[in-house]
Amino acid sequence: MKRLILLATLPGLLIAEKAPEGMVLIKGATYLRGTAKGAPGFPPITEEQPAHKVTVSDFYIETHEVTNAQFQKFVEATGYITQAERGWSKKDFPMAPPEALRPGALIFSGPPSAVELQAQGAEWQWWKFVEGGSWKHPLGHDSDLKGKENYPVVCVTWEDASAYAKWAGKRLPTESEWELAARGGKEGQLYVWGNEKLPDGKTFLANMFTGEFPHYDTAKDGFAGAAPIKSYPPNAFGLYDMAGNVWEHCSDYYRPDTYTDFIKNPTANPRGPKNGVSQPMIGWFMNRGNWDVPTELKDQHPLSLLHVTRGGSFLCHDTYCLRYRPGARHYSESLAPANHTGFRCAKSVVTATKEKSSERKHDSSKKNGAPNGAK
Repeated sequence: MKRLILLATLPGLLIAEKAPEGMVLIKGATYLRGTAKGAPGFPPITEEQPAHKVTVSDFYIETHEVTNAQFQKFVEATGYITQAERGWSKKDFPMAPPEALRPGALIFSGPPSAVELQAQGAEWQWWKFVEGGSWKHPLGHDSDLKGKENYPVVCVTWEDASAYAKWAGKRLPTESEWELAARGGKEGQLYVWGNEKLPDGKTFLANMFTGEFPHYDTAKDGFAGAAPIKSYPPNAFGLYDMAGNVWEHCSDYYRPDTYTDFIKNPTANPRGPKNGVSQPMIGWFMNRGNWDVPTELKDQHPLSLLHVTRGGSFLCHDTYCLRYRPGARHYSESLAPANHTGFRCAKSVVTATKEKSSERKHDSSKKNGAPNGAK
């Protein structure tokens, strides 16, 4: 049931707004974003530092990740076809071999035995591009969604997620909004629920990889692979799966030095870098420490540009990823939709000030004899 929220916007001015169904209000705050101190034996990752104060206004966010059933309704209503189902164009990527352009997605496939984790390209020992893989076939073309209606939708790109959000009258959360919501008021703590991985010594509070990554998942946390939404306790704000299960798209472009740049010119409600970068560009930056990349690296197709993902997934393991922490950051690339990445939506809070402004514009347009919105 929708609940009534009273939003104080200006002194003496009050607006009543119903919370959208399936969403909660996150009150605006100034909080410590990023990671000041890493987990024991796991130093902070450079992209999460320096920890810094950031201010975010009120917003709504969905209580759980968008499910297969919800995404199905969107597809039925609009006829939308995801990137993984469409494939990629030879016109956009003329140098790519034909097999690299076919419809499909990256599917996790654990190797039969232990493998080297840190070597360059090691991830291709457990990730396979599978033709026919998509949100409808999250484990490959022979799989389907029967019995998985309540699982988070996966194999969706940033563009796919944005299209759904627009259809739903919502948007993707910014990175700063997402972290504020994930922390649940527990500023500076290592996990969504506190500083101990297993507070009672035995109960897992998120869907992660247990056992030996990547070849042996014991499912000690209750699941091997993705889990249905709400399988684990919510955080203090009533939000489910803000840690683990599947990665979640945010609206921001990803850069490893976002925080370093932000603290030079901090602003409220940051929306991330103005320009996106690709994996080759990041490789240049990590090796040389600057963004003076050659022209051929700058000239990248929009689908090559990286966007922030948050929350970690069922593949996060203490020896390799450990990114199911609220301060952790990662990225998605729309050239590679994967079956560990989904999303949830956010929505801006409409204040009385904005409504008054909209009314004034409407009245002005009528006086000028122009239809509302005409220029």
